[in-house]
Formats: sequence, structure tokens, C-alpha cells
Amino acid sequence: MKAKLLREALGNFVTGVTIVTTSYDGRDIGLTANSFNSVSLDPPLVLWSLAKKSSNIDAFMNVDAFVVHILGADQESLSNKFATRSIDKFEGVDFERGIDGVPLLRDCAARFECRTAYRYDGGDHIIFVGEVLDLEHSEKEPLLFHRGKYARKTYPGGESGPNRRDLNYLIARAYFMLTNEVRLEAAGLGLSPVDHYAFSVIMQGGPATIEDVNAMLGASGWHWTENDIQRLASSGYIELDEESRLSLTKAGREPMIGLFAKAKAREADAQSAFSADQLDQLRSLLSQLLDTLETNGENGSTPHLEVMHALQADQDN
Repeated sequence: MKAKLLREALGNFVTGVTIVTTSYDGRDIGLTANSFNSVSLDPPLVLWSLAKKSSNIDAFMNVDAFVVHILGADQESLSNKFATRSIDKFEGVDFERGIDGVPLLRDCAARFECRTAYRYDGGDHIIFVGEVLDLEHSEKEPLLFHRGKYARKTYPGGESGPNRRDLNYLIARAYFMLTNEVRLEAAGLGLSPVDHYAFSVIMQGGPATIEDVNAMLGASGWHWTENDIQRLASSGYIELDEESRLSLTKAGREPMIGLFAKAKAREADAQSAFSADQLDQLRSLLSQLLDTLETNGENGSTPHLEVMHALQADQDN
């Protein structure tokens, strides 16, 4: 696959724009990046990636702290400055100092001061995962990036879909194909689909009782049992506090971070087939469908595990 073709396809994914800063060997370092994403609320983790060939890779491989700034729509010139090579990027820029003396840019849409938690090899990039130690945010509109240039807000549009008209099949099949690769990797770690789903709930929402977790799982048709809790606690993946709330141990969090990164990569790959307008339309229509089902549906949800199993059998055959 040609790198240029891949870059053009991935350019269909609309992202925000960030500036990542750190201090290394007495120098202030900053660069523009759009590879930022959230990972977990408890612990609070975010990630971004940097090309291995970047002149700044050694700095970020050897520092313990960095700051991610989500830029506002009025900070396009600041983004351009920090994307320019061989200049003093901080000249004339108003900033203060944060943890370990890392530069903190002002007036951003949001700002996250992070301690480096993990580094992962991501092909031609290194993925940096940071624990958020402090943050600030405002109501500013974010700066957007699409197809190699800055973008403005987009609105629903797009073309009609394929001839396959069975809505149940299309939604279930799309979900299966988006998640199957990650689900198989989770199974290799000894995690069932319900374990993976429940771990995601805890990662995003923080410690919770089994009742709280099952309330979140309800829409999926899955249910976590006491036997599941005992099995996973024995494996060292989860632990209970004095209030019987479940949380992930370090051994439980680390594989989930890797699975999350793989899921986001799979999602980005799938979205590359759509324009920004088509993605907006797809999200809008699916949200409308969910609202309609929740308004008109009965209490509870129809379990979809049978559908997933049927689809698995269909693929295996």
C-alpha cells in the first residue's frame, strides 16, 4: 500500500488540533499534532503519537511530563507556528510554566498537564499515554483539521446507502466487523466479550458496583455475574474496595489501553471511506434512530448476542 494513498484516505477523518509541549535538556519543545485521543477517566489517561523520524522523538522518549493543548478556532496561526521547523516556536508566545517547567500555552480550548505513563511502538510512530495531573478548559470552539487543511464546521449531507435494505443486518454486521479484531485479541488475553465491555465501562466511568456495571451493560444484553468477578479477581485484573466497588488493577488497565488504541485505529480506518459530511450524517441518523427506539421501545433491550453469534458462524462458513 502506498503511503501517499493511505495519507489521503486517513485525511477524511476530521480531528481537532493540538500543540504538545515539554522541556528537555534546558530547551522548550513544542509541536503541532492531531493524533490526540482520550483513553480512560479512571485513571485519567490520554494519548497522542509522534513519528519515529521526528527531530523531537528523543526528547519525548526521555521526559516524564508533557502538556497537550487543544487549540481554539482562533488559534490557527499558533498551530502554523508550532508546525514550522527550524524556528524559535516560543518567541513572542505568551506562556507560563507547569509541572517540571513544561510550557503552558494560554487561551486554549483545553489544556492537559500529563505525566508520561506508557510508551508503545506504533509502527512508524511512538504512542505516548499520559496520566492527566491537572487540566483547564473553556467554551471556545475547537480548531478542526480535515484533508490536510483547517476545516470549518460541517453539516449533514451525503449520498444514499447500498442496496442491502435489512437495517438489523446492516447495523449488526457493521458492529461485528468493526469490533471483531479487538474482540479476538481480548479473548487471547482471557477476556470474554462481557468482560471487555465491563472493563470499558469501568475505564470510562471509574470504580463501580456490579449493579452499576450491569445497569450500563443492560443495553447490550450482557450481564456480569459474581462468578465473573471472582474469576477476574483471581486473575489479578480487578479488585474490590471497602464499598464493594470494582476497579481495574494495573494488570487490568494495561491490556485495555492497548485494546482501546487498536479499536480507535480500526474505527479511524473504517471512517476513512467517508467524507466529513457523510460522517456527520451517519452520526446524526444513528442518534435519531437510538432516540426513536428509546422513546418507542419497551423496558429493557433485546439481547443481541444471538445475532453476533450468527454473524460469527456466517463469517466462519
